[in-house]
Amino acid sequence: MNIFPKCLLSLDRPWCTFKIIVGVIIGCCSLAGSNALASGLYTTPQYVSVQRDSKAIYDQAVRDYFDGRNLDAKKRYESLSGTDYSAISAVPAAVNLIALGDYSQAKLAFINIQENSQSREREYAQLWELWITAKQWKGNRNALNQELQRLVNSHNWQSSYMHTIAGLYAGQETVENVFRAVAAINNDAAREKDAYTEATFFTGGYLQNVKHNGVAARKLFNSNLNELNRVSLERTLIEREIATLKKPIH
Repeated sequence: MNIFPKCLLSLDRPWCTFKIIVGVIIGCCSLAGSNALASGLYTTPQYVSVQRDSKAIYDQAVRDYFDGRNLDAKKRYESLSGTDYSAISAVPAAVNLIALGDYSQAKLAFINIQENSQSREREYAQLWELWITAKQWKGNRNALNQELQRLVNSHNWQSSYMHTIAGLYAGQETVENVFRAVAAINNDAAREKDAYTEATFFTGGYLQNVKHNGVAARKLFNSNLNELNRVSLERTLIEREIATLKKPIH
């Protein structure tokens, strides 16, 4: 997922969150805050100060994530609870829990996003539920396949490429079809690059955690690496997976 200020996004892509251009993070107010400011309800110096403090905390949390200071990022995201940046930080905070290896808490966070967010964010969180389920699975493969099919059947995806990724986890699609669906986003280069990065991560996760084919996952990650969005949350995770897959198994 690309990190981009919501206020700069078109209304049909509110889920694409907030983009960073190497160390420079552009903050923005939430929709509620914008309406309040327009109506003159929150023009006091105290409100402006709190808003600036929240923005600074959020900006630093994102920097911490990309610099690998995930515990620091977690503390900062937690401090944003109940502020005007609480909703904006929900997705990157949940992904940061993945980076920490706290999959159980991340799963709860993504379920909360599904229940309280707009459609695109909800669909993205649903993909994470599939990934985490496969990552944590301790039973046999047939049981995992059944559980993934159940989850996919219980959710909906309007996005074609996300729907295809979900179908992959359910055993109904192929890796090739996932990237064909991404390539079909041919009228928006930025959105296609974001989708390509997400597809690479979730497809690689399927190969690792459902098919247990680390060789294929590593090949996919490496072959796609130069085409990924360098400011995507998933890219950091993909780079970590590549490093892990390079380690010999004893």
